[in-house]
Amino acid sequence: MKSTFAQLPPRIQRHLESVTESSGLPPGEESLARLTTNWLDKRAMVEAQATALEMIDADRLEADDPRAVLLLTYSGSLIAVGINRPAGRWFEYASIALRADVPELVRSNRAALDGPIVRDEPASFTGCDITRSSDILTIRTFAPDVAPDEQERRLREATIFLTNGFVKLNQTLTQPGVDVEHFTMRSMVQYVARKNDVTQAVAKQVIDDYLQMVEAGALLGERVPLGRLGRLSLGIRAAQQARVGRNPATGEPLTIPAKPATAVPRFGASSALKTRAAALPVHEGVKPDDTESDG
Repeated sequence: MKSTFAQLPPRIQRHLESVTESSGLPPGEESLARLTTNWLDKRAMVEAQATALEMIDADRLEADDPRAVLLLTYSGSLIAVGINRPAGRWFEYASIALRADVPELVRSNRAALDGPIVRDEPASFTGCDITRSSDILTIRTFAPDVAPDEQERRLREATIFLTNGFVKLNQTLTQPGVDVEHFTMRSMVQYVARKNDVTQAVAKQVIDDYLQMVEAGALLGERVPLGRLGRLSLGIRAAQQARVGRNPATGEPLTIPAKPATAVPRFGASSALKTRAAALPVHEGVKPDDTESDG
């Protein structure tokens, strides 16, 4: 890892060294190596997500360019700037602290670019609480033929995935050897509340109401749409006759009682979700899962 660190640009080396000092991790080369891996993983995550959403790399974006843009700073912050509308651009700045469960978000619907965005230089904005960023590492935007509303939709998808992905990477860094579960109900409520400028109580109530509607619809026999995820419905599991099986622990004969036909919940994943899942890398050592349900 020392050689990997040595190959990084000097400004990134300085940033990682300063983060190591303030991270709370034990001082030394091991912590620096772990932070280097963390930083490289974040950059790779941004590049992979941008590629999946057909975003293009740019060295510069002019202030009057109407396209949406995703920025990654050298310090690891994410900045999303929406399409240029008459009232201003949608803007979201996400700073992901090393030990935070939820990213700090600064948002605006009336932002503007205060000059061109140039790689390796700070970006300046008006109409929001962030007027100047740290130096920009990557600039990702869209081809001119991508519809403006589609640009913004993809940008919002990218920010949700990346901000939560960064938090999970940080938790893996600060809690080594622990099976980190970032997407708990608590953390999701916090994120939705912060992203939409409402209290956690309001966010939780809206989410609970939505889930109750989904449950009620499925129990009433409907195929309930879950947006881009797919649909939830009930299926019928056929009656099962009594039979003799084997105790998996001892191998001894075991009588399995008969079961009547029962209703069971089924989730049918959308083609979009299947496509995105299929594009993910499968790491060595992960056991195959034969429980796929197409609904």
